[in-house]
This record gives sequence, C-alpha cells and structure tokens, in this order.
Amino acid sequence: MEKLRNVLKENGIQVTKQRLAVYKVLKELNTHVTAEMVLDVLKQRGISMTVATVYNILNLFEEKGLIRKVGAAGEPVIFDINTYEHIHICDQETRKVRDCQDMALVQMIEAYLREHPVGDLELERVDISLIGKDLTLHT
Repeated sequence: MEKLRNVLKENGIQVTKQRLAVYKVLKELNTHVTAEMVLDVLKQRGISMTVATVYNILNLFEEKGLIRKVGAAGEPVIFDINTYEHIHICDQETRKVRDCQDMALVQMIEAYLREHPVGDLELERVDISLIGKDLTLHT
C-alpha cells in the first residue's frame, strides 16, 4: 500500500483514502475499466463512494498521467491503466477493448504527423483506436 501512496505523491496527487482505494482497484484489475466497474469492486469491498466521486478521481488520475481515457470507446468512458504507447481495438458491438502492440504502426503515424502537421496543433501524443468487429470475440 505504501508503494501505491508513493505513486500518487510522485504524481502530485494528494493521498486520500478514496483515491488510494480507486488506484488500488485499477492496479489490481489491470485492464480497461469504466467508473461503474471500479465502483462495483469498491462496493464488494465495503467501500462506499458515489459514481461522481469515482469519475472525479479517474479524471484527476487521467489529468496527472496515471491513466488514459480510451477516446473512441463511446459512453460510458473507458479508462486504461496502461499509459505506454499502444493501440486500442474496440469492438463496436460489445464495447470491449483490448490492447494491440504494433509499435511500427504507432511510429509510422507519429513520423507522418511530424512531417505533415495538422493545422495549429502542437502534437503531444497519438492515441489510436481501431473500431469494428473484433474477431477474437466473435469466433
């Protein structure tokens, strides 16, 4: 638990019981989650929190770079504990999301955007979500 506290502190997040509980759930699930999924786990552990509080904490974690929102997944918002460069494959039917490790594609797109800037955008990072029928789920 001390390691989790230190991660929050190192990222400029004031440690509270609620933030620590949410971060612990995120680390344990280690997958793409919604606020409602986190809330369900908290309730199973006897920790009472509102969905608004969970969203606020998740948004703070995203702002501080601890997690990322999966942009193309729609509603409800899906959060990803894995902040390293990777691609998301989003199934449009089930809304399940999985990671794809294709660094060649990520690097190709980043290189293209450096050579061909988009308007007045100062590019910080590239998030790639591929949306369609995920055949690994429908076979």
